[in-house]
Amino acid sequence: MGASSLKLYPYQSYEVYGLSRNPFEQLASEGIADVESIHVYQEIDMRLQMIVSEVIGNKSSIALSIVGPLGMGKTQRLKTIAKAIEENRGKAIYVKVDTNDILKLTRDIFYALKPPKSRTNIFLENLSRKLGFIDRLEKMLSDRDEYKSRDIAELLTEQMGKYPYCALLLDELENMQTASEREKIQFFEMLRHFISNMPQGCVVAFACIPEAYEEYSRIFPAFFMRLHYEFKLRPMSLDEAYELVKKRLNLVRTRDTDDPLYPFTEEAVKLIHELGKGNPRQILRLLHYVLSESAKHKFDPIDDYVVTTILEEPKSLEEYLTRIPKDYKDLVEAIVHEFNGGPVSYIQIAKVVKRPGIQVYDQLNELIRLGFLVGDPKGNYKVPEYVRKFLEEGGETKESEE
Repeated sequence: MGASSLKLYPYQSYEVYGLSRNPFEQLASEGIADVESIHVYQEIDMRLQMIVSEVIGNKSSIALSIVGPLGMGKTQRLKTIAKAIEENRGKAIYVKVDTNDILKLTRDIFYALKPPKSRTNIFLENLSRKLGFIDRLEKMLSDRDEYKSRDIAELLTEQMGKYPYCALLLDELENMQTASEREKIQFFEMLRHFISNMPQGCVVAFACIPEAYEEYSRIFPAFFMRLHYEFKLRPMSLDEAYELVKKRLNLVRTRDTDDPLYPFTEEAVKLIHELGKGNPRQILRLLHYVLSESAKHKFDPIDDYVVTTILEEPKSLEEYLTRIPKDYKDLVEAIVHEFNGGPVSYIQIAKVVKRPGIQVYDQLNELIRLGFLVGDPKGNYKVPEYVRKFLEEGGETKESEE
């Protein structure tokens, strides 16, 4: 390829606004070192602080659920509980549920209890094996027919009771929805027995989306009756959205400003809050995209007119594809190029992109929430109608050229 055919892209700079970088790039709290400095506190945060204080101060044992759509901050709340327990010499088991296999999920919980390998630990592990603990567990996790909910719960209680404080934190529990009803009953029975006999100073918390929570509640009422608290996350208010923008921008400012929202106007943030429907992750996605595009064109300030101009419906297939978040782009490109826009199942897409089915399923549903894809009653995925028109026009053009 000759030098003349190379396409050069200008370096993305936010210096026009006195910013060192785009502060809305990191959507998930996991990637941020000092997450407390930018977290917008809501009522749930205060209540969780009180609960953890009660556990540590009074050696209480508490079970709770955190329910909300994707992007509402469930993971961050679980990580906050884990940090508080660990800061008090406790053991926090955090497991992101990435399977519908109860044998693997239960193994993940027990593996998280294992300390790093050392000569002493190897000796203790060999001793435990001789005493029968590991052999018993391995037998119960060798086959679903061997899975004994009560016995596994008792082993977990025994192991976690060795710490002054402990926490069992299960994230994205909705990924168990596709397990068989029998397996779900076995797993929830195990959790129910564990909660009924928790060690002192223990927190059990799990997070999932509302649809899964409703299904689980209907099928396993005995388990949900054991929960002490049920937290349903609400959308972010407009004032909280203002605070979110101010905190993020403040981290990357290279020069002082009298307006903590600059380069955004109040009207621009209000419109983005409405478009994001109060969902923190969606608001961050929109802020990131709008700031990035505004910097390219040096729009100053970024008002509601600028936001409307940037976020209006794409004018071409290429423009549509450039707007897709980079982590999800291969999924949409597969739907467009391999399946002519769909409808197509998540399993078919997973085979094309060579990624785990559960991960692809989650990301496709996130793309629906973001408005880049639409679903159909059969559970398939397809591009919106305006993108379908681009594909039809492209097909007609190709035929006419031939």
